[in-house]
Amino acid sequence: MEIRLVQVGLHLEGCLSLKEKRQRLSGLKTRLGQLAQYAICESDHADLPQSAEWSIVVLAPNNASMSRHLSQLEQMIIESLDARITHFEQQPL
Repeated sequence: MEIRLVQVGLHLEGCLSLKEKRQRLSGLKTRLGQLAQYAICESDHADLPQSAEWSIVVLAPNNASMSRHLSQLEQMIIESLDARITHFEQQPL
């Protein structure tokens, strides 16, 4: 079993309120939370409207599957969010 912690920093250009931030992030956060291989939470910058940091635990049965899950995760973030990724760091657990 492979387990990784991924920390994703996001910059939400032009976001003026925490309500707007929640609206812009909630769809993907909900979708990722429904997939068995991901557990997600907002881990930093909760009080800043233009910044967010997510911590995501990713589970996979082997290294090849982990690589696919990580690529899928990054692609989903790029395609689904109106935000710029400021960092995408991972570490094994």
